[in-house]
Amino acid sequence: MAFSQFFLSYINTQTILICIAIYLFVSFSLKRRKNLPPGPWSLPLLGNIPNLAICLYRTGAELPEHLLAEMTKKYGKVFKFKFFTKLIVVVNGYESIKEAFKNHHINDRPESQLFEETELNEGVIFNSGKSWKYQRTFTLNAFRAFRVGRSTFEGSVAQEGKNLVDRIRDSNGKPLDPHIVIANAVSNVTCSVVLGKRYDHSDPEFQHLVLMLNNMVNKIGSGGIVLFLPFAKHIFPGKYKDVSSNFLEFRSFIQDHVDEHQRNFDRENMRDIIDVFLNEIERAKKETSDRASYIHSKSLTATAMFLFLAGTETSTTTLRWALLYMMMYPEIQAKVQQEIDAVVGRMRMPQWADRLLLPYTEAVLLEIQRIRTVVALGIPHVASEDTTLAGYDIPKGTYVVANIWALHNDPNVWAEPDQFKPERFLDEDGKLRYREELIPFSTGNRVCLGENLAKMEVFLFFTYILHSFTITNPYDAKAPSMKGIGGITFSSTAYEITAKNRK
Repeated sequence: MAFSQFFLSYINTQTILICIAIYLFVSFSLKRRKNLPPGPWSLPLLGNIPNLAICLYRTGAELPEHLLAEMTKKYGKVFKFKFFTKLIVVVNGYESIKEAFKNHHINDRPESQLFEETELNEGVIFNSGKSWKYQRTFTLNAFRAFRVGRSTFEGSVAQEGKNLVDRIRDSNGKPLDPHIVIANAVSNVTCSVVLGKRYDHSDPEFQHLVLMLNNMVNKIGSGGIVLFLPFAKHIFPGKYKDVSSNFLEFRSFIQDHVDEHQRNFDRENMRDIIDVFLNEIERAKKETSDRASYIHSKSLTATAMFLFLAGTETSTTTLRWALLYMMMYPEIQAKVQQEIDAVVGRMRMPQWADRLLLPYTEAVLLEIQRIRTVVALGIPHVASEDTTLAGYDIPKGTYVVANIWALHNDPNVWAEPDQFKPERFLDEDGKLRYREELIPFSTGNRVCLGENLAKMEVFLFFTYILHSFTITNPYDAKAPSMKGIGGITFSSTAYEITAKNRK
């Protein structure tokens, strides 16, 4: 009672009116100043965590992209929510995504404590501002210098494709998990680009490299949340430590190769991307411009690392889905093989130029990239300045996430989106019909750097395999799940194939 009287003695009508006035003034000022996208009310500190949990339970959504797609039914194609204290704007629909990612004020990447501690924020993938613009231009020029993703680079990919076929043939028609042989082939292509060498698949160093890549992908988890979530180090200490340890181990591997390149550097004989970087670093040091602050040893190591991580994982996952779909849809597999045989014949392997005469095969690959969107939410962007999007205010520092999965499964864009229909990418004459709404490599200013290389790898490896083998389910075993596993990429569950030699 004494405490109540003491407390009430400080509360009078004047105090209450002052509090109400302050609340109304702050609320009115914020509403007048910001026209934010719609979204659920948030709680202090927790943000919308309770709302998201309730929505997750109510809808039964299995993956983050599914939950966010459900929220569009209530809030529209552009909406906001708070993940703890961080404001996140989710963008759905092609026009909104295109507008967002062409906006030069929504080009930056979120800050990451993990990347800062491991210095991986220095590379082109997760850099921002002027440094990112310079590094991106330079990296694209380096790719062009080595003809990466162009017809003159086809020999390197073809060599790995032939090796991949040989590894599959070694199974002698017995059940085979295609994951490792595909990952080895794709990783070796990246090795030729970044390290200037290819490995025998039995090489201990190469096996260690592939293991490190697999560990990083598996440890990062769904949506890469541990990479960007504020206070992740304290919220998920065990996972954070594991991811950090894996990144540092792989960084050390790349650094060893950078050191070896420096010892044997020959400006007249550029072997790979590392050599091109080293040459540019030396040139920048001799100039009076600020280029040396944008490209240096840390940016080289970080960029090389993410060329491996992003390039290997996405192409490997796409090819795993492709073989699974061919096994589950034998009639579509047969049509692909018939088309390849009619155009290529049985006396040689497919070539990159053949894709222009293989519309059905190309349509199958496009449909796989649609129905099984590998990077469902892309990589988050962040607003570098106050800006606008779809008529709404986007404050500086806001995370902007594109729900690419929702776009690829929108029934207003794709008829029966849950059905596997390659024909949706063909016109009435059977010619390939590209759809601008298909953006597996994202869109705008930060579209994937390795898009051309990934397309070449996927096409050649896929056609090499189907030219050489018919893929079936081993011993009529139980069909594997088609649901997939959410993570930094959306991948298939483990499965086995039987590869029967074609005559």
